[in-house]
Amino acid sequence: MSNTDVFIKIEGKGKLPLYASGEAAGCDLFAAEDIIVRPGETKVIPTGITIALPEGAEAQIRPRSGLSLRTSLRVPNSPGTIDSDYRNQVGVLLENTFNPALLPILAASDPDVIKTLDKYYRAVTLESYLQEIRPMDKLGLSSDDSVWQSFLGSVIFLDENNNPYGTVYIKEGDRIAQMVITRHLHANFVQHFAVEEIGNDRGGGFGSTGVR
Repeated sequence: MSNTDVFIKIEGKGKLPLYASGEAAGCDLFAAEDIIVRPGETKVIPTGITIALPEGAEAQIRPRSGLSLRTSLRVPNSPGTIDSDYRNQVGVLLENTFNPALLPILAASDPDVIKTLDKYYRAVTLESYLQEIRPMDKLGLSSDDSVWQSFLGSVIFLDENNNPYGTVYIKEGDRIAQMVITRHLHANFVQHFAVEEIGNDRGGGFGSTGVR
């Protein structure tokens, strides 16, 4: 393991990235503000930090295993890349992958889901939700559309903030991702008429080495 200087500017509610241990490869990144990510949404979470990496280095943004285990949030472009000449604020792209259509299956397999829905959520039809919370005309939708007619009777569960079950609330200061600083190479692409003859060609393609 080697060290390198990375210059950093912290703004607003940003926090200095933190290594959890002396041998940790990645440092934790923190949310600089409260963010709500509803099912199906993808948002950029601000960290409040801007960094200047040395030449030949990159920062990779990777998921935190704990966040992936406990929530439906994923880093869709993992690993995200921050180049050494990037000088804007670091943001973490997070996608809420929860699928509300799977809620009945979750409830059937876990009785605690039913208890949570009974205690903290209210059931409404999609039509009521769109009328009260997100009017269809503001979304450019029409209740006369035959496709929408087939959906409007669907039941969804809303929390006290009128957000659907599966919504993830990110709080300022929450750890949202890991950042790994590493070196990289630039390739000098040299055209060659028979690259398969250079070195060893193991052959095959996707899945060719099997699964066991």
